Amino acid sequence: MSKKVNIIVTQPPYGKEEVFGAIPLAATQSAADNEASITLVSGAVHAVVTGQQTGYGDVARWDKNIPPIENEIKNNLDLFDFYVLDSDLQKRGITDGEIIEGIKKTTISELTDRILESEVTLVL
Repeated sequence: MSKKVNIIVTQPPYGKEEVFGAIPLAATQSAADNEASITLVSGAVHAVVTGQQTGYGDVARWDKNIPPIENEIKNNLDLFDFYVLDSDLQKRGITDGEIIEGIKKTTISELTDRILESEVTLVL
């Protein structure tokens, strides 16, 4: 029997790495025939901005092959749904034209419904 698994990410995409961790977690749920989704809220909404550069901090220390989160999201759009909280986008001044194609905007009410309908909700 398939379960609904709702993964909510609150932390920004670089430095904390929760968004990077949520993607393979959702992929494993999809592979197990569960209905997985990722919802990005708070600082995590920055992950949906297109054309990101991944370097941060001291260049000598951080000049590593850090993949852009945009590529990870795009590579998994067919496996499960990505949602982003519209009010958090607005608070941060992120416009519709800046969002990765395929990301679904959601309201707090819709997120609440998904939480209540799911068997498992994980918050990272």
